[in-house]
Amino acid sequence: MAVKIKMSSRAGTGKGACRKLRAKGVAPAVFYGPEFKENIAGAVDLREISRVANAPNRETNMIDLELPDGRVEMTLLREVQRHALTRNILHVDFYQLVKDRKVKVAVPVRLLNKDASPGVKMGGVLEQPLRDIEMMVFPGEIPAEIVIDAAKMRLGDEMFVRELRMPESAELVTPADSVVVMIARPRSVSEAAEPAGESPAEVEVVGKGKRREEESEG
Repeated sequence: MAVKIKMSSRAGTGKGACRKLRAKGVAPAVFYGPEFKENIAGAVDLREISRVANAPNRETNMIDLELPDGRVEMTLLREVQRHALTRNILHVDFYQLVKDRKVKVAVPVRLLNKDASPGVKMGGVLEQPLRDIEMMVFPGEIPAEIVIDAAKMRLGDEMFVRELRMPESAELVTPADSVVVMIARPRSVSEAAEPAGESPAEVEVVGKGKRREEESEG
């Protein structure tokens, strides 16, 4: 069931105007989508949007957004800008969902029975390289999460993306041969004593999403 949020209109933009909005308990917001030529600027109640923005499945939680003119659009929370230190919400983006148009989503992965795994009980280490699975899917088939039961996983077992149950319309963006979860064998005493080899090259992590410098605090 979709969450309902009302977006009110706002007159000003820029740091000063947005700071005043946040002082009143509302967050600056923008709505956009494939059926809208121009973005619609507005504001939403901070308490209401925080419940969605702080949820583990915020990227897949559908929102019925009431626009300032009274129209209601089915949306996803596309981007949440936060203060670097306080983590308070500074700005949010809503993306319009269209019934017959696929949308890219990152579906969170939730593990069950991690401690019940035979592999973990034997000293194995449960590792989860992927925290979410990216896919293109129709709005009506967006899963809130992907649940994996680790109760029967043994030492050395691996579960790949291709083994997961996906919606009928889903097209994987995450490579199908990617490991989602595994039970790594514990290192022996002799292996632990061996000198470490060359460390892998560092990988630069690039944050997704564009920033609106005029909307965020300095």
